[in-house]
Amino acid sequence: LWKILEHKFCVDLKNAFSNKDIMGWLNHFAPNEKINIYQHGIGKTTKIYTGNLLNSLLNGRIPAKLMAKIYFQKLAKQNYSHSDIELLGIQQNTENEKLAKVHIRFFRYDTYGKMYESAMGLYSLTKIENLWFIKEMSIYDDNEKAMASVDLSNMWFPEK
Repeated sequence: LWKILEHKFCVDLKNAFSNKDIMGWLNHFAPNEKINIYQHGIGKTTKIYTGNLLNSLLNGRIPAKLMAKIYFQKLAKQNYSHSDIELLGIQQNTENEKLAKVHIRFFRYDTYGKMYESAMGLYSLTKIENLWFIKEMSIYDDNEKAMASVDLSNMWFPEK
């Protein structure tokens, strides 16, 4: 499971995001689902829907494609170049093997190669037809104070 999720996040997701590939990035999210993105440092929650526009409106959520387009435009204004992602831990749900959580850290770099942002993420995943998809994202500031409230005791990681 580690190798599968490490490749998914540290290679595939990283490349899609770094290339500002809207559909490539959104393909990592569960299809036709309500997805919540919690940004704990700024106290903001974004509620998106990964299905069609009509169902997004009926569910009272932002269409995922629109959210991604706006987000990538915001990154362009920040002189964004690319991201790096580290997989820090995995928590497999013991009652339902189709559910898991991953603990990640990501870094954003500008076009001068300078890292200008880092954050931690705790992503809830669901397995559909043998593929893992993001179902929920919680983003935290990359510091001990922000992460102190997060229970990571059940996370697994390989010995280094």
